[in-house]
Amino acid sequence: MRLPPLNPLKAFEATVRLGGFTAAAAELGVSPPAVSMQVRKAEDYFGKKLFLRTHNELHLTDAGRQLYPSISAALTEISTISDQLLENDARSSIVLSTIQSLSVQWVAPALARFRERFPDTGVELKIEADPVDLARSQVDVRLTYENHLYPQMSAMPLFSDVTYPMCSERFLSDHLKDGDLTSLSDSHFIHTDWGESYASYPTWAAWFREMGKPRNPDPRKGLRVGGSAVAATLAANGGGIALVPKQLFQELLDQQKLVVPSTVGLPLPHSFFAITQHTPETALANSTAKSRAVSGLLDALQSSQL
Repeated sequence: MRLPPLNPLKAFEATVRLGGFTAAAAELGVSPPAVSMQVRKAEDYFGKKLFLRTHNELHLTDAGRQLYPSISAALTEISTISDQLLENDARSSIVLSTIQSLSVQWVAPALARFRERFPDTGVELKIEADPVDLARSQVDVRLTYENHLYPQMSAMPLFSDVTYPMCSERFLSDHLKDGDLTSLSDSHFIHTDWGESYASYPTWAAWFREMGKPRNPDPRKGLRVGGSAVAATLAANGGGIALVPKQLFQELLDQQKLVVPSTVGLPLPHSFFAITQHTPETALANSTAKSRAVSGLLDALQSSQL
């Protein structure tokens, strides 16, 4: 049986699937020139040009178009068989990665439901900022806000939300007896920094514009925090007033740790998503116990009632 070397095939498949040497290199953990060299080895082996290289762009040749479906299917099959053979290895747990704001109020109840259905499946929970390399970090499910940082992955929408001004009962009685937020000083406002990857998120300036009032609280005089979970916790403890996603922190409202002094809200421009390397249908079709558990975790996350 005459077979081509594996690394050139992996480089070729990743380059086609991801649209270039740079993205393929990031997934494979090597440099773009190394990927290009491996693709040339594949071309030398088959004696055919697989790509046309013009003006820093790659286009599949007829030979490349003929080869890619078979190579992609073969590598997928090898990966599936490997998963099956390694099902009982030391890493039998599911790795769930999430942004901080989802970790407590939303992920914890979903994990409790999942553990009822899959009591023998361990879960490793990682709280980390975007972006996350799912393949390199061996992450099975990534929970995040919006999905633009994971264009090649499967993205399952979870829920959308609306932010409202929220504070503690004590803060309301001490500073907002009349309910007029314009009477607050700039030092009373909590500002949420969603991170350098996001530019479109609710701000106090946008909220006051929605109210038809020209007010732009100075973040340098208030509290500026990283993530809505920190903002909600500070507001619940009397640290000021914050724009908090209502659905995400409904439990704090039910416990009366937070109150909403205004009915004017700002919708989040994007939804929250569960990101996986495979579609839920693929995970369900896979016969391994781990794949079935991943599918079960996605079900628990999607059915989460806040």
